Amino acid sequence: MLNRVIKIAVLITLILSLNAAAQEEEITLVAVGDIMLAHRLKPFIEEYGPSYPYKYTAHIFKDADISFANLESPLSTKGEPVPNKEYTFRANPKVAEGLKDAGFDVLSLANNHILDYGGEALFETIEVLDSKMIFHIGAGKNIQEAREPIILKVKNKKFGFLAYSNTFPEEFWAKEEKAGTAYGKFSSVKEDVKELKEKVDFLIISFHWGDEEQVSPQEYQRNLAHLAIDNGADIILGHHTHMLSGIETYKNGVIIYSLGNFAFGSYSEKAKESAIFRFYFSKDRLQKLEIIPISVYNKEVRFQPQILKDREAERVLERIQELSKEFNTKIKVENSKGIITFSE
Repeated sequence: MLNRVIKIAVLITLILSLNAAAQEEEITLVAVGDIMLAHRLKPFIEEYGPSYPYKYTAHIFKDADISFANLESPLSTKGEPVPNKEYTFRANPKVAEGLKDAGFDVLSLANNHILDYGGEALFETIEVLDSKMIFHIGAGKNIQEAREPIILKVKNKKFGFLAYSNTFPEEFWAKEEKAGTAYGKFSSVKEDVKELKEKVDFLIISFHWGDEEQVSPQEYQRNLAHLAIDNGADIILGHHTHMLSGIETYKNGVIIYSLGNFAFGSYSEKAKESAIFRFYFSKDRLQKLEIIPISVYNKEVRFQPQILKDREAERVLERIQELSKEFNTKIKVENSKGIITFSE
């Protein structure tokens, strides 16, 4: 009888230990900014294949449990460029294969280029991503579809994603019976966040906002980010400016006002540096943010973002530290990476 009791006790201890280990199991989310696989990048992909841009970074996305980016153009052969727009982009649908192979799981479509070739091109983009099992948020055939979240379950934790565009042209914003992007209206964001928070453990929101080449957020951006966190969001991922910005820790959340560029088909002289952002979750909360500096200066890296080391990395991190001072955010530099640790 005693042996049986001991065996049962050992079994219970083992089960509890396994459950505790599962609860403490680390989960990683990786995020990068704007991906635009057309324009100057197009001939490189045509010559070297759809995986070309990710040669030096794919291992980071593949190693992560979830990888996120902003897709800054439709993937389509359909439609016509919208009139009276200075820049219109459209990438070949075949580039989706490279995105999948690189390890991307979630793409925001809520931006000022996804409708460059109209609704027909948007619909093909959605079909292409669906065929590759890449999740997408922030755009659809109407406003209801554009505001729909996605929920991913990873290691028994549920991650919810929403995406909004606060950029022009206004004609790209979805309506009740019109395809487009989800506009980040304060009341809509509050409603969506509160509803989704009840269904998930962690909530991530993507905002396409601000002005190009801006490095400090506008008042509405801070207010909108704070509103989202006040109502349950954990992470705010901003993009559109093509530049890195400061990072704000607010209550129990973190705001990256701009993720910068990633694989972007232009030869910008201003958007030379960027970063990969890696979040670590365990014990039911966000534990750490790691910032990995990269070069996106395409005259040198030829549309293949490359990880920076030593002094080159430190310069990028010092810039982020400087931009984060207005938020009193402490960023530690260690082994060519920036580290933000979140207290309980």
